[in-house]
Amino acid sequence: MKILSMDFECTGLQKDKDEVIEVGAVLWTTARNRIMESTSYLVKNTVPISEEITNLTGITQGMIDCCGYESLDGFNKLQDMIEQADAFVGQNIVRFDMGFYEAWAKKLGQTPIQKLVVDTRTDLPGVEGKTLSYMACDAGFINNLAHNALGDCLTVLRLLSMHKIEDVVARAQSPTLVVRADVSFADNALAKKRKYAWHPASKMWWRAVKQIDLDKEIQEAPFNVSLVKDIPLEVLWYS
Repeated sequence: MKILSMDFECTGLQKDKDEVIEVGAVLWTTARNRIMESTSYLVKNTVPISEEITNLTGITQGMIDCCGYESLDGFNKLQDMIEQADAFVGQNIVRFDMGFYEAWAKKLGQTPIQKLVVDTRTDLPGVEGKTLSYMACDAGFINNLAHNALGDCLTVLRLLSMHKIEDVVARAQSPTLVVRADVSFADNALAKKRKYAWHPASKMWWRAVKQIDLDKEIQEAPFNVSLVKDIPLEVLWYS
């Protein structure tokens, strides 16, 4: 199986407003457990880079002006690698990078390529989803190049390589569901301890779970768990 590890650094967090300014992409073969192709490059921007983003990523406007690809050229370079892969993989890729990839394609009048998406934050069997650096530490190594697109791609692949790809794919193919904790005000701490989040608009404690994990969540939670079918996950994420 050929998997493309993909990571973006962007001018901010809003996919419909902000822009990709760095692409990291590594084409990996699970059959040989090795890299077949890798690249990292800057992309020219129209949205200004804030001081906060420069401090986080090390990317300055001068670097992009000097060495950045034109947006369409950068997008097409990525598309060439995506076409060779059977699946994407990334950390928090479902919520962040895929949204930016699709928004980037839309802005350029291009068509995003659909592939299986593996998210290391949710799809590694038996692993608690955390930030990439914390997950690396839990796995016994340090992510030395955090918020460097290529460095994060390589860290993701190292985490992925510690698991049977068949088990990871099974989790990636399992739908993500929204569940709520049916708790009283006095028991809110129980939901919070189990990593449920409070959604003020709907006045509920909620959590996203893989369908493959639903029975386990129902059995282990110290409260009743029910499915939420009338509120899309994206609404809960972004409101």
